[in-house]
Amino acid sequence: MVLHLPIGSLLMTFLLFVISKLQKSSLDKAIRIGVDFSFLGALTATILGYFLSLDDTYDIENLKSHLFAGLITLFLTFSLCISHRLQGKENLFISLFVMTLIALSITGHKGAMITHGEDYLVPEAFFEEPKVEKLKDSIHLYEKVVSVILEDKCVSCHNASKSKNNLRLDSYDLMMEGGNLGSLFDEDQPEKGLLVKYISLPMEDKLHMPPKNKAQLSDNEKWLLNHWVNSGAYKKSTYTKIDDGDLLKKQLISFLGIEKKVKQARGDVLAKLVAMGFRINANAIGDNLLKAKFIKNKLKSEHIKALTKIKQQLVELDLSNSSFNDEMASTLADFQNLRVLRLDRTAISDKTLSYLHGSELKVLNICNTSVTFSGVSSLLKYTNLKKVYAWNTSIKDEGKTQLSALGSGLINFGTSNLFSEKLSLRAPEINSLNNIFDDSTYVSFEEPQIKNINIHFTLDGSEPNKNSTIYKKPIKLNNSSTVKAKSIKEGWLDSSVEEVMFFKNNNYVIDYKVKSKTEKKYSISHKIDFTYEDNEKVIFDNKKGYRVYKGTSIENAKTWMGFYKEDFVVDINLRNSNNINFLTVSMLENLDMMAIFPKRIEIYGFSNNKWVKLNEKKIPLQSHPDERISYFKDFTLPVSLNNYNKVRIIAVNYQKFPNAPVYQLKRKKNSWIFIDELIFW
Repeated sequence: MVLHLPIGSLLMTFLLFVISKLQKSSLDKAIRIGVDFSFLGALTATILGYFLSLDDTYDIENLKSHLFAGLITLFLTFSLCISHRLQGKENLFISLFVMTLIALSITGHKGAMITHGEDYLVPEAFFEEPKVEKLKDSIHLYEKVVSVILEDKCVSCHNASKSKNNLRLDSYDLMMEGGNLGSLFDEDQPEKGLLVKYISLPMEDKLHMPPKNKAQLSDNEKWLLNHWVNSGAYKKSTYTKIDDGDLLKKQLISFLGIEKKVKQARGDVLAKLVAMGFRINANAIGDNLLKAKFIKNKLKSEHIKALTKIKQQLVELDLSNSSFNDEMASTLADFQNLRVLRLDRTAISDKTLSYLHGSELKVLNICNTSVTFSGVSSLLKYTNLKKVYAWNTSIKDEGKTQLSALGSGLINFGTSNLFSEKLSLRAPEINSLNNIFDDSTYVSFEEPQIKNINIHFTLDGSEPNKNSTIYKKPIKLNNSSTVKAKSIKEGWLDSSVEEVMFFKNNNYVIDYKVKSKTEKKYSISHKIDFTYEDNEKVIFDNKKGYRVYKGTSIENAKTWMGFYKEDFVVDINLRNSNNINFLTVSMLENLDMMAIFPKRIEIYGFSNNKWVKLNEKKIPLQSHPDERISYFKDFTLPVSLNNYNKVRIIAVNYQKFPNAPVYQLKRKKNSWIFIDELIFW
């Protein structure tokens, strides 16, 4: 605000000066206020800019030209204040004002070069014909892939002018040197290196890279960076062999835009759209797909007709705050590749929504329009929308309730009483990466981001409250225990309870045999398929699976066992079975991954050549699962084995998603179940 306000003030004051001359009217008081305010703003911006330059992420050599230009602009702005007070010096005032605007432009340009790179102004490059890559039997991964990803998503904060944490990513050698936090790579355990770790963290994590306010890595880009690190290719900047049928080849084809079905849009068509008032952006490097936003107000039929020239390439369209209406909407049916559409604050009704039936839309914004319950409910029947924003529409409260029942988070209606209630605290976050230990372990919590929060915890299974023990140092556990914790602060609603079971491994399992089929292929993304064959070891490796999601790496996905359209069945031989009191099964539910918790878990004991049911646990459906979230849960059954040294565990799959409101969009689709760990304790 401090930076841009004096810029706008100077331009507005110059406009007032020009108007005063054209209309031959005196606006001296307004102009005086404008130049004085501009000087004070420029002075404040200069002082704050100096403090910002003290950050060691900036190279002082690259700041010099911006610094000098800024000081000259400040001096000229001050001279405007003086010259405007001098009688008969109007020509001097005009000359100084023109010089000030020139200096301001140079200062802004130099600053943008520091922030966005020296080549941030290259509009003609957008319309250039890209070079056609030919995938041979080997590729220089760093030059052709990694450096391109880093340049697009990372170098703006890690370059010669600005190097956060003293880390440079604009060259291979500088990247290998690392930064203040050390090397980006772990030679012994590549998957634990800082590069892989930071790009894999959840978006809300403060260490997630790129930061959430920056352009994010695509699933394809994450996979390629993970492969580059985990394969060891990062150790040497040389060529990597590519085999036919290799997963790497498929990912490279996707990244480089080879064998794409969508052709590149013509440069003259894009230039015409820009001239008509559209802002056109590329979707991703090399995929030829486009995003368009109309930045004027007066939209006409010819604008929509012009868009049909890029109907194959268009995946995102923003017509918000324009004069778009039902009469123009019929053309939307031609945009078969459209995934995101913004029509908020336009004169549309249910008629427009009818043209979107059968489309591939995933996100739709219809806020502040006249659409009704009938139009929206009909649209949801004929599309696979993931998110709809529909506040301030003609949908009545009863209709909102019915639509909300289709799925948590699918439709957003906003709220009018957001600030009338106390805010709720976030549940405490446990630092421990693995909750299975051999001898003893320590449990610690993340430092709360809000001051004066107390974390109250229990170890006896009871619910924590303000009278429970306050966490002050890591908690030592010598036996299997359930840690329950809650964040409490005066004037805030208590957080939900964070509950994690820690298990002491007593090595009860002698051997086991998985009876279920594992040859069914699972698709992570981009048609990257694999099976869970020969992966049975993960259910007894005493390690919790990674927090996976659609688009995760194969390495992370294979920390689980997946079973498609069938039950999970395993036979286990045990020692000292009379010492076992409980069985815990660790499982995953993620609707986007087509994975759901099982219907129930059963345990049988083998005696006299027959199986005897010892116990079962029915698992209720989740009330409002969010499709974007991976839910991890441990299900525990009390057991009395009575000398049963051989047991059978069955997790009963629904086979197809159950007919329930929360799974409405998945109804009748085949389901997976994912299992990570079986624990006897």
